[in-house]
Amino acid sequence: EHDETDAQDQFDVLIMDCLDPNDDHPFAKVLYTDDGYVTSLYDALTEDGILVVQVGEASEIDDPADENGSFENRSTMIKMLDAIGFK
Repeated sequence: EHDETDAQDQFDVLIMDCLDPNDDHPFAKVLYTDDGYVTSLYDALTEDGILVVQVGEASEIDDPADENGSFENRSTMIKMLDAIGFK
């Protein structure tokens, strides 16, 4: 369960345009794998808030699954968002 923040610090919509999950930048990994960061997104939303995330390019039909390919960070982020309570 996440901590409630002051309602005036919360947003109805957050739009996040991430670096491509296969980019090799040390700080980019935090966007996809840091539990504290992902939880802060959840906490920043109102009860009915919406998170819109652009996470790299769409996979091609013959690409390996995100968990097995260069987009492993995207898969990790999606699992974290689900575990935190995003629907």
